[in-house]
Amino acid sequence: MCKVLKKSFLLIFLLGCNNSLNLTNQFTLTLNISGDLQQDTYLVKRHLGKWVNIDSSSVKTGTIKMSGSISDPEFYYLKFGNDYIGIFLEAGNIMFKAHADSLDKNSISGSRTNEELDLFKRSIVPITNDLNNLYKQYSKILKSDNKDSLKYIIDLIDQKDQDRLDATIDYVYKNNNSIVSAYLAMSNNHYLDLYELDSLTNNFDSSIKDSRYVKSMIERVAKLKLVSIGSTYTDFTMNDTSDNSIQLSSIIGDNYLLIDFWASWCGPCRRENPNIVSIYKDYHNKGFDILGVSLDTDKKKWTDAIDKDNLNWMHVSDLKGWNSKAGKLYAVNAIPHSIILDRDGIIIAKNLNGDELRKKVSELLD
Repeated sequence: MCKVLKKSFLLIFLLGCNNSLNLTNQFTLTLNISGDLQQDTYLVKRHLGKWVNIDSSSVKTGTIKMSGSISDPEFYYLKFGNDYIGIFLEAGNIMFKAHADSLDKNSISGSRTNEELDLFKRSIVPITNDLNNLYKQYSKILKSDNKDSLKYIIDLIDQKDQDRLDATIDYVYKNNNSIVSAYLAMSNNHYLDLYELDSLTNNFDSSIKDSRYVKSMIERVAKLKLVSIGSTYTDFTMNDTSDNSIQLSSIIGDNYLLIDFWASWCGPCRRENPNIVSIYKDYHNKGFDILGVSLDTDKKKWTDAIDKDNLNWMHVSDLKGWNSKAGKLYAVNAIPHSIILDRDGIIIAKNLNGDELRKKVSELLD
């Protein structure tokens, strides 16, 4: 199942004319829009889980130009109202053509990096089409409240998403000197365990080792090694829903502990909650506890979700979203994210959900 994902990049972006800039790093992005746009156009970037506006234009039809300086190819988005179109910016003259009524059917020229990304996307069209159809079925079944059909369609989505991931990782391994590969690897790193991520990172050619995407993966591998299975827990302190200070070390020792990173706004988290509630009911009296760590920023939405989903265990949050202290300590960049500690505070399992989570708890306590 797709997770909500966190993507944090270092942003270095200079707009306008500056005589001190290296002209070889200049780019010009020309948007040729036929038809009439209904809203302004924005060039935006994901940074620490939030959208950051870089440039904008109020032109509604015809030609829109944006320019600046960029050291290496980097992924941005063009925002048209509620539509986000991904695009690599790199030195040179990049042309984006589309009709205002069908912005997703665009063409991008003048950029080798975008051409490569387009070729990759075309190679997995059958998989993405299947996924889109499955999500449409999921939406229909969700309204009917048919739990058996819902589980069936979720399993199909998981299988097809695994096909997408396999195709992506295969491409990355085979094209290890490509910025596109580095971007794809970083964008999907939350699906990979430490061994897979370490192997993928070490496979990159030395020519792109200094790219922001490979550097980001190297940093993530280092963080994951600190909280890998077999490591001792890292302590943290946060407030519960009543603003009482709770220290992780104070609740370790008596039972096995599941640390569940989630948020009220996270769809996959909310869909997983009934499974966690069921496991908690079956195993709490046998020695199983849960600490919910929320990546919310709104306290009311957080506490309302706890009540609505019947999450009757301890919860903490610093209400800092992706800047959560605990989230950073445990290298969380996608949710739901789970960690199981034994009675000595040793990490014995990570990122289990659904039947796999129940199976693990059963192995520990049955």
